[in-house]
Parts: sequence; structure tokens; C-alpha cells
Amino acid sequence: MEIIEKNAEDAWKKALRHVFENGKDFVDRDGRNCRELINLNITIKDISTISKPVEIINSFKKWIYPPIEELEGFMLSKKEISGYYYNYGARAFNFQGINQIDNFVIPLLKKDKTSRRATITFYNPANDSFLFKKDVPGMIMLNFNIKDNRLNVITVVRSNDLFFGWPANLYQTFVLQNYVAKQLNCEIGSITTNSISAHIFEDQFDYIKKII
Repeated sequence: MEIIEKNAEDAWKKALRHVFENGKDFVDRDGRNCRELINLNITIKDISTISKPVEIINSFKKWIYPPIEELEGFMLSKKEISGYYYNYGARAFNFQGINQIDNFVIPLLKKDKTSRRATITFYNPANDSFLFKKDVPGMIMLNFNIKDNRLNVITVVRSNDLFFGWPANLYQTFVLQNYVAKQLNCEIGSITTNSISAHIFEDQFDYIKKII
């Protein structure tokens, strides 16, 4: 399933509705009633309202959800943050000593704007590929590509809580997109999230109904 919308709020609402109405129900390993759709692609063409889904989540005042300033800090941090099993920033800028953004993506695209190699990974088999390990990155990779001097980003998410996790993942993706675009003197283009498992939980249904 592919969803293409101009803004993040409309894309999120359409995706939530689609999973709510068409997803398959099962009970996950934590005993939560889950409704899932496999391989959901969501593209946002205009990032001017990219933080709107995060603002909607926070408007319920039910959860401790990171504000956009905190999400930005996590994504740009080059060090692991105490209290978290992982943070995307450290894996983007210091993946076992490799700065995937400053030392690879940016120089590569400066040299060749047509390159299809500008990909970074967050999943680290050395840390994450253990049978009983629970907390591993949901976003596993990002690809940056330039078309018509606009920097587009595609992210692959192995497991995506569409209600609670997608708004943060989307904004974090934008943070890196914006960082790279400034270094390349490019305009910001689209963001596409490819969720291998896009799912919602039964205890979210009442809030999802209010949103859609």
C-alpha cells in the first residue's frame, strides 16, 4: 500500500485509517492486541508541517512524549544518551567509530549528485542480532537522494507503531534530512517511510478514532 500526501498530518490520518480498517489482528509477544499491515509506504511531499503529528500526540496530555526539541537533540547527538538502549544520532554520526553522515553521505553527494549509494544504517548486528534482545532500532536504514536539486529521504522501518512511533520517526528523519541539505546547499524534498510492519494497538483505538 502506498500513501502520497502533501503534508504529514493528512498522510498520518490516512495511514491510521487504512491500518484500522484493513489490518489483521493478532496478539504480540507482550500480550497486546495488535492490528498490522505489512509493507506500508507513506510519502510526504511538503515538510513545512512535519511536526504536526508530534503536536497532536502531545495535545492528548496522556503520555510523556518527547517534544520536537528533544527529538532533534537525540538525532544530532554523536554520543549515546544515558537511560536509552540506543539513539539514532550516535549510530548515524558514530557507528563503531564511523561518521556515516559527515564522512560519507555529504562528501559522496557533493562529489556525485546522482549517486544511489548515500545510505546509512542504524541496525548493528554486533549489538542487535541476539535472540532474546528486546530493544533494537525500529528504523534500520536511511537513503538520501537528490532529484532536481531537492534532497529526498527514504527510511526503512522494520517495526512501526504507526500511532505512537511514526510521528517521532518522521521528525527525526527530517532532522537528518535538514542537516544534510544545508551542507549540500540543496532544497528539502520529500520523505518516504517504508514500514515493513505498520501496526496499531487496541488500547490506542479510541485516540485513533478521534484523530481520523
